[in-house]
Amino acid sequence: MSHPALVIWLGLGCSFAAVNTAWADEPLARVQGDLPKELRDQLILTIGQVDEAPRSTAQARRRAGKVVEKAESILRSQGYYESVIDVQIGTISEDGFSWGDRNEKSRDALTPVLLIEPGPRFQFSTLDVNFGENVPESSDALRKMVSDNEGNPAISAQVVASELRVVNKLKGQGYPDVEALPRKAVVDHATDSMAVDYIVSTGRKTRFGEIKQTGSAYIKESWPDMISPFEPGELYEQSKINKLSSRAIGAGVFESATASLEEGGTENADGTITRNVLLNIEQGDKNTISGEVGYSTADGSGVSASYERRNFIGYAQTLTLTAIAKTNLQSLGVDYNIPYAWRVDRELDLAAEAARENSEFFRGERVGIDALMTQKISSKFKVSAGIGVEASQFKVEEDDATKTRSYLVQATGGAVYDSRDNIFDPSKGIFVEANALPTYNFGDDKGAYVIGELGGSTYQKVSEKFIAAVRAKYGSIFGAGIAAVPLNQRFYGGGGGSVRGYSYQSISPRDAEGETIGGRSILEGSAEIRYRGHDGLFDGNLGFVGFIDAATVGSEEFPDFDTTQYGAGFGVRYFTSFAPIRADIAFPINKRPGDDAFQIYISIGQAF
Repeated sequence: MSHPALVIWLGLGCSFAAVNTAWADEPLARVQGDLPKELRDQLILTIGQVDEAPRSTAQARRRAGKVVEKAESILRSQGYYESVIDVQIGTISEDGFSWGDRNEKSRDALTPVLLIEPGPRFQFSTLDVNFGENVPESSDALRKMVSDNEGNPAISAQVVASELRVVNKLKGQGYPDVEALPRKAVVDHATDSMAVDYIVSTGRKTRFGEIKQTGSAYIKESWPDMISPFEPGELYEQSKINKLSSRAIGAGVFESATASLEEGGTENADGTITRNVLLNIEQGDKNTISGEVGYSTADGSGVSASYERRNFIGYAQTLTLTAIAKTNLQSLGVDYNIPYAWRVDRELDLAAEAARENSEFFRGERVGIDALMTQKISSKFKVSAGIGVEASQFKVEEDDATKTRSYLVQATGGAVYDSRDNIFDPSKGIFVEANALPTYNFGDDKGAYVIGELGGSTYQKVSEKFIAAVRAKYGSIFGAGIAAVPLNQRFYGGGGGSVRGYSYQSISPRDAEGETIGGRSILEGSAEIRYRGHDGLFDGNLGFVGFIDAATVGSEEFPDFDTTQYGAGFGVRYFTSFAPIRADIAFPINKRPGDDAFQIYISIGQAF
C-alpha cells in the first residue's frame, strides 16, 4: 500500500489551491484518500458540517476524533473491513494548504482531515437460511433468493434486506408468527469475504377462521364477511389482514379499524391450525351538523347547513340532509350513500332534491330523484350507471306565462379514469371523465335527446418549481330541438370553473331579445403554469399561477368557433397541509358590452 500522507498530499495539492478562509457550511472533518465517489459522498454526508473553524489544535483533533467511529461504521457497512483511518491536522492560508499545527499567533484556518485507506472490499461467500424444525415447503426457493447475492459486495443493508424479504414472503405463505432470530455473520480476512447464516423461526402454518367483530361500532353480522378479502380455510396472508382493516376504515364512517389474529387455534388434519380474525371497529361520532356562511358575486350569497347520520343500520351507510338558502338558490336535499353495495367494489347513491333557482339568466323550480351505481374496475378506473326523474319549470323573463314545464326520465352512464397524485393540488397524472345522459321529456316540449360530455386534464412537472396544467371539455346535446331541453340542463360557460374573467353562465347563445338561453354544444380549454418555491418567502408555502381560459357555446350540436371568448389572469396560492387556498384575478380578453373589467375568485384547491 502507498503511504497515506503521500496519497493525501497529492489530493490536497489540487483541492485546496483556491480555498479561502471562509468556514460557512464547512465539513466537520475533511475526507481524503483513494475512495470511490459514492463512498466519499456518503462519508462526507455522514460526517456533517460546522459553522466555524476550530479555535485551537486540540479542538480540531477532538472534532476529527468524533467522526472516526462514524466513518468506520460507514466503511464496514459498505464492505470495507480492513480500512485504515489516520487523523491529521493542517492549515489553510493565502499560500494554500500545509500540514502541521499553526503558530498560536497565526490566523490561518485549521483543517481536521481523515486520511482513509479503504483496503479491499469484501464480498459475500456463502449465504444460507436455517429454518429449524418447521421447514416451509418454499425453503429451497427462499434459500435461492438469498444465495443469489453470493459474490456481491458485502453491504450490510443487503443483509438486512434479504432477511426482511424472507420474513415477508413467509407472512404471505401462511406463517403469521414468523420472526428472524439473531443471524450469524463471519468475516474471513484471509479471503476478503463474509458468510451469513440467517436463522428464521417460522411458527405454525395458519389458516383463516371466522371474522369476529369487536369494538364500539354496531355492524350487521354479514358485513365483515362481505368486505373480507379471504374465505375461511384459506392460508394466512399478512396483506389480506391489512386489506380487511383498510376496507373497514375506507367506508368513511368509522373512527378506526384494526384486524388481528385471535390467540390459540384449532388443529387441522394437514398439520396447520385455524385461527379466527378479530376485527376491532370503533364508531366515533355518528351525527354531524355543519354550516356555512358565504358571500359571492357569482354563485350567490347566503347560508347552508347539513346533517349527517352515519352507520345507523349497521351497513356503514351515510344519510345526509342539506338545506341551502342563497340569493340564487334555495334547496332541500337528502342523500343516502352505501359505500359497499353488496360488494366492496360497488357503491350506491340515492338522492332527492327540491330547489328554486334564481340565477342571473334563468329562474324556476325543480324536483328530482335519482339513483346511481358506481362500479370500481381498478384503483384508477370506475364506471357508473343510473336513472332519475325530474319535474321542473323555468323561464328567462319575469312574466310567469313564459314558464316551460318539463317532466324528465333520464338515464346516466359514465366512466372516470383518475391517476392524479392529489385531487386538490395535482402535480402529475391525468383525469378523464365521460358521461352520457339519454333523456325523454314528457313536458310542454316533448322529445328525446342525449347529453354527452367528455372532459379531462393533465399535469406535468416541468422542473422542481414549475408545473404545467391543461384542461379541456367538450359537450353536445343530440336529438330533439333546444326547446325540449330544460334551461338548467343546457350548456353555459364562464365563471371560476370555466372561463375566468366572465361572470357565471354568461357565455351562451342569446334569443332575439338578447336573453341568455343556454346552448346545445360547448368546447372549453384552460392552461396554467404553476410555480411553487420550496423555501424562501413563507417557508415555501406561497405559489403563483398564470393562466388562460377559452370557451365557445353554440346553439347547434357542434360549437361555433366564431363566438369563442377568452380570459386570462394570474393568481396566488397559499399551500396548507390540506389543500392550497386559491385567489385569482382574471380579465376578459375579447370583452363584450356588459362584461365586467375583471373577476376575482377565492376558493380551496387548484382551479382544476
